[in-house]
Amino acid sequence: MNNIKSAFSVDFEDWYQGFEVIPVDKWEDYPPRIERNCRKILEILSNHNIRATFFVLGYLAEIFPRLIEAIHNEGHEIGSHGYSHTQIFRLTPEKFGDEIKRTNDAIVKITGKRPIGFRAPIFSIIEESLWAIDVLAENGFLYDSSIYPTINYRYGIVKAERFYHQIETERGNKIAEIPVTTSKFLNLNVPVGGGAYFRIWPYGVTRWGFRQVLRDGQPGVFYMHPWEIDTDQPRIKLPLRLSFTHYTNLHSTERKLDRLFNDFSFSTMAEVFGFEY
Repeated sequence: MNNIKSAFSVDFEDWYQGFEVIPVDKWEDYPPRIERNCRKILEILSNHNIRATFFVLGYLAEIFPRLIEAIHNEGHEIGSHGYSHTQIFRLTPEKFGDEIKRTNDAIVKITGKRPIGFRAPIFSIIEESLWAIDVLAENGFLYDSSIYPTINYRYGIVKAERFYHQIETERGNKIAEIPVTTSKFLNLNVPVGGGAYFRIWPYGVTRWGFRQVLRDGQPGVFYMHPWEIDTDQPRIKLPLRLSFTHYTNLHSTERKLDRLFNDFSFSTMAEVFGFEY
């Protein structure tokens, strides 16, 4: 359609870590599957000659440093996904700052580079947690990708800007905000940038949405999780809404990714939006 590249990103967490109903101190009760899923994601990206941004949990960086090293060595960007996958609005600014520092330290120890980009667990920078923008800017991040301009029972600021923009806080801090892609339909912001929406809806919805934003001269921003290609992951009892969005159509992910990569060009967040990494 045109030569605009979109950004491909991975929220790097294990299959059980995205459930807010499972506290961090219970994570050891669940079998890790991040290694096999990481290797599979890297293989898929390599086959399509795509570099991506991996927003990494500090918890995983400490436990699986060789995985993070493998991602880095293949030319992908390493960003921060926080430490414990706790939603930002459940943290204090002080605790959030501690998590940021611990994650940054773990990533620098492995890669020698400080992450310049951040994405909050479950897009949890919402109206009640906008204070987090100051914490990110004051910790040296150049961009954030946490504010989702849509309606969801777990996240979202529906009136937020849909495309790349600069935020200046009341404290005078500045940071770029890069939302995951939404498209306009009947004056609604329709989420078309990945995750459960990618698996649940027909692929044509994603293709329509990305074509729309590219026609407007804007790069798309897509995201996924490693566990979304893992059809053999354990099934555990969860609240119905969580179970539906997590387990539905896992078998479709790889096939749809192949179509996505054939239809559109992708690279890292840093490259697409002009940040030095």
